[in-house]
Amino acid sequence: MGALPISAKAEHTTKGNKNTYLEALTKLDATEIEENLTPEELAEYEARAKAYSREKMRAERAFAADINEKIRIKKAAIAALPAGATRDAAMVEDEDLFPLKRKLPMYTPAIPGFYEDKQRLAEEAVSGGAALKK
Repeated sequence: MGALPISAKAEHTTKGNKNTYLEALTKLDATEIEENLTPEELAEYEARAKAYSREKMRAERAFAADINEKIRIKKAAIAALPAGATRDAAMVEDEDLFPLKRKLPMYTPAIPGFYEDKQRLAEEAVSGGAALKK
């Protein structure tokens, strides 16, 4: 199957953006960078980079430890269930998608019919816009 046809305008825009990105990403020589920085500035930047790297690795290790702890607790909870249908049901992974249409909590009482009208208008707008022509 061949490539999809692209309009001339889209192709021109794409090439223009590509050239802009390539110009922005031109690499500097190491000599240009070193000439612009004093040894003190270079040492300071290296120290900051190392501190940043250490902090990011600490955060990554903490995140991994948190996930591992949650997995361990989940396995312990499943093992504590009585053998049989209950444990088997707990072992099944839920692969359902999160509902895209869900009501969010509100701090005020709901206005009767507001959500339904809003939902109807949104669905009609997607399906052809009949409700918007009124």
